[in-house]
Amino acid sequence: MKKIIRLTESDLTRIVKRAINESDRAYGHEEIGKLYSKLGDDEDVELSDESGELSGGIVKKIDYVKNMLRKAIKNEDWEMVNRAMSYLNMKL
Repeated sequence: MKKIIRLTESDLTRIVKRAINESDRAYGHEEIGKLYSKLGDDEDVELSDESGELSGGIVKKIDYVKNMLRKAIKNEDWEMVNRAMSYLNMKL
């Protein structure tokens, strides 16, 4: 049987703020955001979640495209190839 719980607006606001803060910390949002201010003209931020957590690093734009195309070919993901081509047209 479900139990009905009443919350005040301040309780709900507090819960939402806490959830937002926890998700920002969990995925390194602030640290990744700081990377963008350090970019050179030929660099971009490459994000990865292969370890289970979102992380990022600064790479050369050409390496960004190479990595994207390697993943696309490995996974036979033709949409990712289209995104790589779009990236080339916009960024290089």
